Amino acid sequence: MRRSRTVNVVGAGPGGLASAMLLAAEGFDVEVFEKRGHVGGRTSVMDLDGYRFDRGPTFFLYPQILEQVFARCGRSLHDEIELIRLDPNYRLVFEEGGVIDATSDVERMRAQLAEINPADAAALDGYLRANRDKLEAFRPILERPFLSHLDLLSLPLDQVLPLRRSVDDDLKRHFSDQRVRLGFSFQSKYLGMSPFRCPSLFTILAFLEYEHGVFHPAGGCGAVTEAMARVAREMGVRIHLNRPIRQVELEGRRAVGVWTDEGLHRADAHVI
Repeated sequence: MRRSRTVNVVGAGPGGLASAMLLAAEGFDVEVFEKRGHVGGRTSVMDLDGYRFDRGPTFFLYPQILEQVFARCGRSLHDEIELIRLDPNYRLVFEEGGVIDATSDVERMRAQLAEINPADAAALDGYLRANRDKLEAFRPILERPFLSHLDLLSLPLDQVLPLRRSVDDDLKRHFSDQRVRLGFSFQSKYLGMSPFRCPSLFTILAFLEYEHGVFHPAGGCGAVTEAMARVAREMGVRIHLNRPIRQVELEGRRAVGVWTDEGLHRADAHVI
């Protein structure tokens, strides 16, 4: 009888847990090693005096990706996690005057923009249409691996060259009022970047919020990774907490195992 191929996964953050789930669904024998005493990495929670606090992200965007991961494992994301769609997404208060309760309801959003700048309100549909097209054009690129510099040569130049513009430059094509542009560009801070320097591709960040919604996972964002770990364990994945990796064992240039304080854990493949 042919034995299952074994895989060691280092880290029980969202990426490590998703990898473990997908590998287990394909029949691999998976072990996860996490140095902390809890799963989730930056997407975990802290319990204090009967309250739970997110250690990292505090809201959830674009659940379609995790829906695909759970579906590949024969599960439904929404059976495992309660995702509460927010409306409004948030309130923006501008120092120069004006308030926007950001919402995916296009008519309500247009009415609020009209109170700040009527011309910009009329441009809302064009902004949504342009970014819907941009996301669809770039989705195959955003969802593919780049394993070497040669992969960059296959990028379509007609789509890449406009990225030399900044997010703010791109938004100027739609909105003249700086307050409106700031309302559609502060999301570049999610990447740690200024909208005046961030590549124009990332106008899709604000668009995702309006097109697909902003969600609160009941129990905090850490509840998402806790559910991923629960499903992974139910699929046979062994998750070891408080197990920092001390060294990767190599044979030539190939990883054949990882060392913890308990010894060497060999595997056919590794995700690090």
